[in-house]
Amino acid sequence: MIVGLLTYLLSTTVLGLGNTIGYHRLLTHRSFVCSPWVRGFWVILGCMHSGSPLMWVGLHRLHHAKSDSSEDPHTPTKGFWYAHSGWIIGTHHPLFSMLFAVSGFGTQGAFLVHDVRRILGKNPPEWRSMCPDLIQSPLLRALDVPLVIPALFVVQCVSLWFVGGSWGLLWLWAVHLSLTNGSWAVNSVCHWPGFGREDHPNRDDSRNVPWLSVFTFGESWHNNHHRYPRSAWHSLGGGADLSWMVIRLMQRVGLAESVWLPKRYRTEAR
Repeated sequence: MIVGLLTYLLSTTVLGLGNTIGYHRLLTHRSFVCSPWVRGFWVILGCMHSGSPLMWVGLHRLHHAKSDSSEDPHTPTKGFWYAHSGWIIGTHHPLFSMLFAVSGFGTQGAFLVHDVRRILGKNPPEWRSMCPDLIQSPLLRALDVPLVIPALFVVQCVSLWFVGGSWGLLWLWAVHLSLTNGSWAVNSVCHWPGFGREDHPNRDDSRNVPWLSVFTFGESWHNNHHRYPRSAWHSLGGGADLSWMVIRLMQRVGLAESVWLPKRYRTEAR
């Protein structure tokens, strides 16, 4: 029991950092520079649960460009549960959004439907227009090929079935449930006026939600992030930000360089 719990916590942390460090701070905002193999390491971790990196980056860059407007892909102005999970399946109905949120593997099903529609020519990869700086990467292009992400999910399921049978699949379900809802909470909770605080007056409704930072590896310092989108450090002076701690460690051992921080926080970071 204890070994299973520790493995679960370690897995959710490592895979979650693939999203927060790899997809978000490295690919989307170019908060630091690293070698191709280090970038590949974080990207592979992220794609285990977050889908195509090019699509993720494209949607997130659109979110920043159109934050909390009608063109924002997941703004709570269309409803809290729409922002949390409903936007993925195209529903504003809270009940359907909640059911999808607790489905665990629902996102992987959505990726499969998305890819099938793309094969049928009904879902062109428009997100690539938001990623001109990444489109030349062979790894990122390969992970954006239809059915590659669903195939990786099948590999996860088969591997865990051989390791632990039905218990292995249940463990994998719990990992995906935690990772997806932690990521979605940044879209819903951290843009909802009833939560957190606005430390920087921005043109959107982004909020810093300290209690959520442990579960999101520092991503819930979201008002700070919208004020300084490129900053590798989201908590900016205080609070839990595991992603930043790992980036700072990578910088100290020579695995990351050109780490970007707001000028007013650079001395404090050192």
